[in-house]
Amino acid sequence: MIAKQIEIRDNIKKYFDIAYEGEAVIVPRVHNRNVVIISEDEYSRLNQASRVNSYARSLAEISSARISDNAPSTSVRNDNLEKLKSISRLQQGWNGNDAPPFPDSLICKVRDLIDRLSIQPEIFPTALCSIQLEFDNSRRDHMEIEIDESDTAEVFVSQYNGEEFFETVPATYESLNSRIGAFYG
Repeated sequence: MIAKQIEIRDNIKKYFDIAYEGEAVIVPRVHNRNVVIISEDEYSRLNQASRVNSYARSLAEISSARISDNAPSTSVRNDNLEKLKSISRLQQGWNGNDAPPFPDSLICKVRDLIDRLSIQPEIFPTALCSIQLEFDNSRRDHMEIEIDESDTAEVFVSQYNGEEFFETVPATYESLNSRIGAFYG
């Protein structure tokens, strides 16, 4: 609905009620400095959609990170190291909801793990300032390993048969390689 400023001023309750019921009220102004009146619920939905889109763009940038065409190898390991570089460049609020940037110490820790893992994961940043390693096996089981700056890693496994389990393991490449080997074994 479009309403002139004077109509809004004279009937503000009416136009607020219209916006509250879900219809946007557009108020044309000089020099195309228009205003839209919407309900708080609609504003919250738009704000959430904006945060989700920002987060999706950040993940898309990370997922599209690749070795340059001049590089001799585009292995999964090298792709993961490039994704990790992209994660290291994320700034405050990278997910559209005030997620913090990743400390260099965490990036180095995960880089060292990626270099030494027997099977390469998909890697993702989390809003909790951790990096998640994800694996899927031929049995259609799924495993997530969450790495943060602590000495432990959180492992979550969801099996195809519906069983799930969670465990905390040392965040060392020996321990993680053992856990990954058992998952694929």
